[in-house]
Amino acid sequence: MTKLELAAWGLVLVLLGAEIGLAVFRPWDHHIALSLSGSHTSSLVSANGSPSPGATRLGTPSAGGVCPDVVVHKLEQLDTIPRSAWVHASDGVNVRAAPSSSATRLTTLATGTQLNLQGKQTNPDGSTWYRIRLSDGRDGWLSGRYTTNYPISLASTDSLKIWLPVGYQFQSVAPGKMEAHYKNRPMTLLYVESGASDKAPTETTVPASLPPRSAWTARSTEQALVGDLSATDHVFGIRLAGSGCAALVHEVRITTATRYYDLIFLLDEPSSSVVAQLLDSATVQ
Repeated sequence: MTKLELAAWGLVLVLLGAEIGLAVFRPWDHHIALSLSGSHTSSLVSANGSPSPGATRLGTPSAGGVCPDVVVHKLEQLDTIPRSAWVHASDGVNVRAAPSSSATRLTTLATGTQLNLQGKQTNPDGSTWYRIRLSDGRDGWLSGRYTTNYPISLASTDSLKIWLPVGYQFQSVAPGKMEAHYKNRPMTLLYVESGASDKAPTETTVPASLPPRSAWTARSTEQALVGDLSATDHVFGIRLAGSGCAALVHEVRITTATRYYDLIFLLDEPSSSVVAQLLDSATVQ
């Protein structure tokens, strides 16, 4: 056997050994949901590939995982039935005898109530309804529009209450100014400035940690509800100083007879849809 033949056989053996190693150690056989802190939790995928009831996943980082600091931290339930959900509407949600807004109201559940969803129905108009079991044993239906698939908890200032994903709380940074951080981490999800309505600035004050307004790129303008108050949600694209990370800013002003509230949300684009839910949970004095 020539040296060339011996070399060819050696290459074949190396390739076979690599294939055997892959068959034994393939990492993609293990369904692991990585947390934002680098630890991991099982996504509870069963042997047939279907998520187990009650499985959870953490919020997905922005594209390429470039900007994990602007991802909204929320422990999402997988879209399965049964699963948990939470009421986010500021005035609670009506539970009805059938999956229709015209059906008999059985009760009203308060904001923050944890639900155990037992069934799901999508109506011809596109609305989604969930079936739950009430404490008295009756089955009822509620609109999916007023629920989140992640746990929420109350965060409040002296005159603003808002239900944020669990782990976020306000910190006072100056008179009339608050910031909502996740477990005291440096990046801010929500900046709040409030004061007497006759002292409201013409334009929302940009926090020092954000780029100047001249560097913001207008993206869209949407109508929003803050409790029963209407407001306008102005959405901008920005790049964070230093890291150059792309992020979105949602700028909302709420005005009552006596006070103004300027809210600035900072998050990544995949998380942008949570702003409407958070605003819907808010109440002001």
